[in-house]
Amino acid sequence: MWDLNRLRIWRAVVATGSVVDAARSLNYTSATVSQHITTLQKAVGVPLYRRSGRGIEVTDLGKRLAEESAEVFTGLGRLDTLVESFRTVNRPRMRIAAFTSFNAGLLPGVIESVARDHPDLRFDIQLNEPAKVRRSHCTIEIRSEVPQDDEVHLPGMTRTVLFDDDYRAVVSDRHRFARLESVPFKDLEDQRWVDYDLWAGPTSRVVDLACAAAGFEPRTFAASEDEFAALALVASNLAITVLPRLSTAQLRTGLTAVGLTDPVPVRRIVMHVREREVHLPHVRSFVTAAEAVVADYLSR
Repeated sequence: MWDLNRLRIWRAVVATGSVVDAARSLNYTSATVSQHITTLQKAVGVPLYRRSGRGIEVTDLGKRLAEESAEVFTGLGRLDTLVESFRTVNRPRMRIAAFTSFNAGLLPGVIESVARDHPDLRFDIQLNEPAKVRRSHCTIEIRSEVPQDDEVHLPGMTRTVLFDDDYRAVVSDRHRFARLESVPFKDLEDQRWVDYDLWAGPTSRVVDLACAAAGFEPRTFAASEDEFAALALVASNLAITVLPRLSTAQLRTGLTAVGLTDPVPVRRIVMHVREREVHLPHVRSFVTAAEAVVADYLSR
């Protein structure tokens, strides 16, 4: 006798007070709702409502039915949660930790490739900035390094160099550098700078080393941990900044990336893979896809 969909529709009718409002809330037509509650009433065999003018009047039984059935749907919700918990347990999962520009610029292409071969795989994506943050239980961790420093080897993980990412000056379209293909790093000495890395991680340390090599300290005009805020200041022609090439792949309107020479700052992008999971098919697929996506990026 109990059709759960009709019972759900009936609860909507009682809650809203009318067939029209229930239909609107359920995205049904009024005729469909009327048909369902009529069928439900016939199945029950006792009046749930009476016609009253252009609307309906709910009977005492109709009200009690709506109230008491709440426990039914609460129980169904628990069953849904139970089943989903087992689906989640049995569903393969890949936890990835990386920095913002990799997640935005290259990770989608990697995941697109992996997902084609492993459609049931769930991806959990985390940030590992600032650099001192270590995400636990990650299958894949993508990090940037300072090439002049010692190699970083994470416990229990294999290390693979993906590529070296050179830096560029980012300026307003109105800035005099915007018309140039490249500028000597020394020419940035008199410019006002926006510091976007308050954590003093590898990305900004590379810039500090380049400034030291060029023989100057940057004139910091503003500092912000929000990259969008920093670039808004640059777009307003208030200052410049220096970013890795990967971070300049999708610059907002009003900004231009200009190459640097003498020296060219470079950070190293490294992939760490958990050793005990490296044999899994979806992990091997990720490693292969990452290498292919990076090769395509470098060829542009």
